[in-house]
Amino acid sequence: MARILIVDDEPSIALAVRDELLFEGFEVDSAPDGPSGVQKAREWKPDVLLLDLMLPGMNGFEVCRRLRPELPDLWIIMLTARGQEVDRVTGFEVGADDYVTKPFSLRELVARVKVGLRRQRGKAAQPVRSFGDVEVDLRAHRVTKAGAEVALTPKEFDLLALLVERAGEVITRDEFCDQVWGPEVYVTQRVIDTHIAALRKKIEPDPDNPRYILSVRGVGYRLGQN
Repeated sequence: MARILIVDDEPSIALAVRDELLFEGFEVDSAPDGPSGVQKAREWKPDVLLLDLMLPGMNGFEVCRRLRPELPDLWIIMLTARGQEVDRVTGFEVGADDYVTKPFSLRELVARVKVGLRRQRGKAAQPVRSFGDVEVDLRAHRVTKAGAEVALTPKEFDLLALLVERAGEVITRDEFCDQVWGPEVYVTQRVIDTHIAALRKKIEPDPDNPRYILSVRGVGYRLGQN
């Protein structure tokens, strides 16, 4: 049974979400502030963390920043009433996987939880993928090239993870936006191209003539296996 931890200081929201998740058959626990949320997550090791941004004691950004290195498999969904793009982008940069703005539909939230659990199972089934001399450890968020670790930003890793999870498939720029930044975050196609260019510089033998991350003109990118 999957474990869901709710960290939210609004009792009415925490209770409503808890009841809905229990009805769906999940094991659920909660914490009312940032410090207790961090402690509970470390002890209980949930599969999904529903994390409010504005918390007493420690905000959601800091909770996420502390837990992500310790619990790389944890799927983190941020819950917040703040809708500014900078907040969403910051959340993803510190390690959040998804973002839901209050007020939200309980059915939508449950659907997001189930998507996260499916993504987790996919990573667990085959956590290490490789192409050429590059290895991508999806669970540890670690990339090596010819045995040497490659330092990627969180967004660069997420782009590469999506490519290796769907190796051979063409992924559109819109899909990259939705899967990596989230459907509520406006990201231009130029941002995708800039991140792909930076990623190529770190893993391609010749970034100007890529062998692995291939462009599909007018559509997006796909991962080749050469």
